[in-house]
Amino acid sequence: ITLLQSMADQLAVAIKNSYLHRQNQVLLRQTERRARLLQAAHEVGRQVTSILDLDELLPLVAGLIADRFGFYHVGIFLIDEQREYAHLRAANSLGGQRMLARGHKLQIGQQGIVGYVTSRQEPRVVLNVGEDTAFFNNPDLPDTQSEMALPLQVGGELMGALDVQSQYPNAFDEDDITIMQVMADQLAIAIENARLLQQSQQMVRQLEKLYGSYSQQAWRELAESS
Repeated sequence: ITLLQSMADQLAVAIKNSYLHRQNQVLLRQTERRARLLQAAHEVGRQVTSILDLDELLPLVAGLIADRFGFYHVGIFLIDEQREYAHLRAANSLGGQRMLARGHKLQIGQQGIVGYVTSRQEPRVVLNVGEDTAFFNNPDLPDTQSEMALPLQVGGELMGALDVQSQYPNAFDEDDITIMQVMADQLAIAIENARLLQQSQQMVRQLEKLYGSYSQQAWRELAESS
């Protein structure tokens, strides 16, 4: 009996050690993955603070997110002035490029997860698109199994949505969602800054034109008086 008890104790210890080893391996993989996600967020943050041209910034960010996170498709949508449609402005995937070429847009509140997000101004995470009523079955992206869309907004003002899709079900966890929201917020601020810069440049051009016209008129009046 003593020998059997000793063997049983040793087996219990071995099982416990094996369990702890597996748990440690899981924690290690989670820690490494979290570090990679944070590094990716840092890279995106560095880009969005250094580029103010939207035509350059948006495709760069879409490609960087897809590459660092391994997503099947990343799309960046901006809403129009009438606030009726969310227009795709950048995408990394081949399907996304086809969508860009034909001017892909989704009606706010009516079409797809992006339409839902831009209507409600809140994130939506779908771990299995086959079970989601808002999912838009896009023939250009036939392999999508999971999708997450987050609003791009600053101070409550909605500008668009960041849409990411994966070929695998249950592709997103809490770390993905948290870090993607951080990047969406960074991108929204960059978009707002780019728009403010564009407005400032337009105002400067208008003032220069106005000043030029005024100067010409002043010179004409001076010439006529002399």
